[in-house]
Amino acid sequence: MNGRCSFFRFSFISFLLLLYFCNAWGFITHQKFQSPSITENILDDRYIVQVGHASHVAPFVDTLTQSFAQHIQIKRRFTHSLFSGVSFTLNASSQYNQDLHALFNHNNVTAIYPCRLAFAPTLHSVDSKTAFTSMPINASDIISPHRLTQVDRVHKALNYTGKGVLIGIIDSGVDYYHPALGGGFGDGYKVRMGADLVGDEFNNVGTNPIIKPGPTPLDTCGPHSGSVGHGTHVAGIVAGKAENFTGVAPDATLGVWRIFGCSGGTSDDIIVQALLEAEKAGCDIINLSIGDMNGWSETVTSIVASNIAKRGIHVINSCGNNGLSGAFTIGSPSTGTDVVSVGSFDNEYNLVPHFRAVGTSDKTPYHTATGFDETFPPGDIVLGDNDDDDGCAVSALIKGNYALVKEGSCPLKTKVGNIAQAGAIGMVVYNDAKDYAYRPIIHNTAIPVLGVPRIHGHNLMHQLVSNKTASIKLRFLGPLPSLITSAKTVSIFSSVGATFELDLRPHLAGIGGSVYSLLPRSLGSWGFLSGSSMASPYVAGSVALYLNSLGNKTSVNPKVVLERLQNYAYKAPTQNGKDNLDSPLRQGAGLVQVYDAITQTVHVSPGYISFNDTSSTQYKTHTLHITNDGEEHVSYHLFNNVSLGILPYNLAKNGYAYSEPINYTIAPAKLRFSKKFIKLSPGKSIKIKVTVIPPDTDPKQHVMYGGYIQLKSGNHSGTLDLSVPYFGVSGKQKDLPVLDSSTPFILDGVDSTIIYGTNDTLVFNQSSINDQPAPQLAIRFLTGTRRVLYELVDIINRTVIGYVLPPSSYLPRNTLGIGTKVYIHPLQGVYYATTRAPSSPSSFDDDNDNDDDNDHALLIPPGTYRIRIRALHLFGNPNDSNDYELRETGNIQIVE
Repeated sequence: MNGRCSFFRFSFISFLLLLYFCNAWGFITHQKFQSPSITENILDDRYIVQVGHASHVAPFVDTLTQSFAQHIQIKRRFTHSLFSGVSFTLNASSQYNQDLHALFNHNNVTAIYPCRLAFAPTLHSVDSKTAFTSMPINASDIISPHRLTQVDRVHKALNYTGKGVLIGIIDSGVDYYHPALGGGFGDGYKVRMGADLVGDEFNNVGTNPIIKPGPTPLDTCGPHSGSVGHGTHVAGIVAGKAENFTGVAPDATLGVWRIFGCSGGTSDDIIVQALLEAEKAGCDIINLSIGDMNGWSETVTSIVASNIAKRGIHVINSCGNNGLSGAFTIGSPSTGTDVVSVGSFDNEYNLVPHFRAVGTSDKTPYHTATGFDETFPPGDIVLGDNDDDDGCAVSALIKGNYALVKEGSCPLKTKVGNIAQAGAIGMVVYNDAKDYAYRPIIHNTAIPVLGVPRIHGHNLMHQLVSNKTASIKLRFLGPLPSLITSAKTVSIFSSVGATFELDLRPHLAGIGGSVYSLLPRSLGSWGFLSGSSMASPYVAGSVALYLNSLGNKTSVNPKVVLERLQNYAYKAPTQNGKDNLDSPLRQGAGLVQVYDAITQTVHVSPGYISFNDTSSTQYKTHTLHITNDGEEHVSYHLFNNVSLGILPYNLAKNGYAYSEPINYTIAPAKLRFSKKFIKLSPGKSIKIKVTVIPPDTDPKQHVMYGGYIQLKSGNHSGTLDLSVPYFGVSGKQKDLPVLDSSTPFILDGVDSTIIYGTNDTLVFNQSSINDQPAPQLAIRFLTGTRRVLYELVDIINRTVIGYVLPPSSYLPRNTLGIGTKVYIHPLQGVYYATTRAPSSPSSFDDDNDNDDDNDHALLIPPGTYRIRIRALHLFGNPNDSNDYELRETGNIQIVE
């Protein structure tokens, strides 16, 4: 090999340490195949085949087993009117491409999907030290989020508690023996139905993971399994009920379908089975606190969830925890049509251990560095330094005491070492950038390290200095409620919209940051977790309260319920105390206000508006339908309540790589209303046309503007304001580059630090391909794309002789996160003569689709080639070659 590249626009050596090496799935070449993206979550040789009717499943399974004998494993069978089919694993499936092609040609087969790994929900914070065996006295009302969402008013004033509503939870199982979940399973219990689809040992590793389902969806994982009790926590949020704890819908009935083992992930086919079983069981609401960062609505789980929602079942899904990765980070299946996508707001209080300096009334919250308990014996605190409190030069007074230290001047590890060596029993540290109790980022310390809010650190320092007091005695008080400074604003981790098709996500938000709920008894019974995983069941419970208020819950369209919750949601600023509004792309319509949604009688549809981008005028005018279902006359003034916009890129610094996290900008759009003032008699409706004038910003910036159409009530009889979120993009999304300019490139198979760029030549010896690791094709996607082709180009005559990889469909963008910076795939020295893709542009599609020889992997003949990446622009026409972005690797010289 020669001609290796030594320089790129940014450092690839450190970059490569974070690469994820993707699975080498079997190359299925068929026009019905919904080709996978080259993401990390495709399960090798695993497929989901959809057939036209439930009666077709058994004959198709018989044919599969007869054709492939011991090489095939049938995983799941689906015989539901909404989705019928089978999932299977076929060892080395690419060897059977011709046989599979013949089977898939049958008219009964409607689609073939790759089976994706679905990762266990990634919680923003999981802290076992916030687990409690019981609720601290007088803390339950303070830390409950219900006053932020009006759930407490619904319980007390309206007496709606979710009775008669069946909520399905698709998650990691539950500890239904927990007293707050009723203490049992089956008829007569709160957890009435459900199933374990996987068992404790399942983790979806390898082609044949262990699947030993238990008789019920009981979480029996225990404290040493790595499980965090996710499903039990979710169930408690929805419907937990104890003397000092009340879930959102405490009298609702639950069905639980367990799709995760004690560790690891699950897969699309298991999620599909759980969704179909929950629908068949008669669930009124189905909650899924799962998802990825796909951003498209065409995954098989999104499609099945959408089909269920269209039947009148409320499907609620967390939007994801990828907000720190910037815009367009919404996960599927919350991207599905009619699936409710839920973002997260922070709670008002959490429980944090406190100490008090004797002689003062202040109670100081703290967290400890990993490895120490949260409570300690009393002791004195002194300044950690002779001259100040930075701890870099140690005071002799600290021996046998706690040392007060401010971060800075020297590394925290140095401070802890100095303090410990001088005989201190602990260190209390504060940071001028942190207004909250925090967990110091340091490990394996000889003494405990306690992180306190900035203001409390300053107060202690001033007391020690100004009162000329050598020490102050500390008394540790245990866990107490502590105010969260970001309360009732969007959680920092909550994923940011929109979808790549510019549909608004999230739709609205629940409380997901610092939520106190149930844990399995083996994990302490009670505790805090944070994530959109917690916000989704909160909204699911809120929908149950709304259905409870209707009596005949089956008569309402899920879309109407969502719209009413959106109409009266609370719109938050970016930070408390700021005179602005956060973008609908972060908070959707806002935080649910359940009492208002139930009791108010005016309804606006649709519940949100996407003005799309500025490529056409097709989406620039929308019609609002405003209906008065009450018994009084109402009147409203309509106006444009502008939010902050999102500046998705920093072009000067990073080009079209998304800013992580987002940056805000002031970019107000103007709205024109066909009427600015309306009056509505009881039972009457009116239509209002709304036209947008996008902000006059540089279209190259692709500013994501937004706000709320506000209906200001003119009544004084309790009629409240309503609002409808809107957003758009000032620029043409089709103009965005899809591929990073520094890719594609090729990594050496033996030494991955050797990079072959566009001006380099890789010498590939076919005779040694089995004797050493294959080189890797590396690609970074700046923007999501609906379709990618990987063409093998003969550079002598510039003709496409075939494809080195299967085409990819509905790819998300890359981020700067571990494992998602760049996608790579091994190159095995073979190609296929066709993609079997009907949507491929005719100018580069293969014409010999009926030639079965094209299905076989062919050795690339000796010669010099390049790999051309052909990626479809957003909103591009897959049949128009001009709508594709093209980039090529350097030369690949094939020798024998």
